[in-house]
Amino acid sequence: MNNRYWTPGRLALGLLVIIMVGFWGWIYLGAPRENPDRFADTAFPEAAERVCTPIQAEIDQLPPGHRAESAQSHGLVVRTGTDLTIAMVGELRALLPLVTDADDLGRLDRWFEDWDAYIADRETHVTRLTEATADTPDRELAFLVSERVAGGFYTARMDGLANVNDMGSCHVPKDI
Repeated sequence: MNNRYWTPGRLALGLLVIIMVGFWGWIYLGAPRENPDRFADTAFPEAAERVCTPIQAEIDQLPPGHRAESAQSHGLVVRTGTDLTIAMVGELRALLPLVTDADDLGRLDRWFEDWDAYIADRETHVTRLTEATADTPDRELAFLVSERVAGGFYTARMDGLANVNDMGSCHVPKDI
């Protein structure tokens, strides 16, 4: 075989290809797949789904904002959604005795802190809508999420924990 064919660069490239194929093979066939946010026990997520599903269905039935005749009437609808959200979070908190793992309790404490911030943001939004006048610019009526996470929205973190733990109905309501 010709020694010029196997240059150091080609050997390095061949080795790199072998390493990459091995790495991706390990990822697809044997790497641990457990998400660190997954709860140790499914008791809370299963009970949470039973709480969230009917409340989210009720929130989903609320009329969308673009159908509102005024900011005030939209504020009343958002108030209803906020009240339902507060009830849902209260019922979810009542399920905490189902959680026995300390790490899971820590995750849920942070999740509920995010829910509290979300509810506070909704309350601020309701106030803005109900106190709006005909002269209030539309940009001042937008729903704003307070910054709790550098470089992202805390609502994505809330939905992420819900999705990882198969609590798809316990996501942030989509009524606003």
